[in-house]
Amino acid sequence: MCGLRSVPPYVRHASAGHPPPLVAGPGSRARVVELAAGGALGGGGGPPYATTTVTLPDGDILALYTASLLSAVPGQDGAGDPQPLRRMLADADRPLQDLCDDVLYRLRADALPGVAVLLLARIHPFPTDRVAIWPLDQEPTAPAVARRHARHQLAAWGVDEDTAYATQEIVSELVTNALRYGAPPVRLRLIHDRALTCEVQDSGPFAPRLRHALSVDEGGRGLFICSQLAHNWGIRYTNDGKTVWTEQALPPRHP
Repeated sequence: MCGLRSVPPYVRHASAGHPPPLVAGPGSRARVVELAAGGALGGGGGPPYATTTVTLPDGDILALYTASLLSAVPGQDGAGDPQPLRRMLADADRPLQDLCDDVLYRLRADALPGVAVLLLARIHPFPTDRVAIWPLDQEPTAPAVARRHARHQLAAWGVDEDTAYATQEIVSELVTNALRYGAPPVRLRLIHDRALTCEVQDSGPFAPRLRHALSVDEGGRGLFICSQLAHNWGIRYTNDGKTVWTEQALPPRHP
């Protein structure tokens, strides 16, 4: 889970049985991020999981991988030792696809005990003009106010009309849910990157449920509508509440 702030980006980790991630920075050796131990998903473990927060400067690469990947890396010194993988990721200035390909081509296919996964992500500055945040009052007019904020901001970003209309519907439904079932304060955030992300945060601890409302029901369609209009959605929990988010695909931006 990555945070968008005016301070250096941070990553919050929780272990569920996988090896600890690696961080590789330009001009520096890759290092292991030490995490509190956590049980594997479906293996008797379960929430709550201890989390570790790490601040990462711009240009750092975060590497997440499965234990099976390590056993197939040439030069493996012992079970669970990520040292050879750290050497492969040492040149963090290279494109991520080149780094992934380099690791892939060096794996010993005969030593793979199962599916091997490597996920790389590079930290980069996020333009402040691509994020918009509005606190919302605990009033019946809040969904309409949120729609108006979204409409004006999406127009300023040049988002196409169909996506903008769908986003306004999503905003209205998520804010209505937060007011009805959540707790103040309520906040709306829009993020315009390769995709358009809509987030509504409140202080309530209970998650909304996706359900199919009957034709005679007066409510209960909020998340269903959002799931149909967005390409992806989910819930993110924090120490002071939760954030319900949606993500919509955007056409590629041309130079």
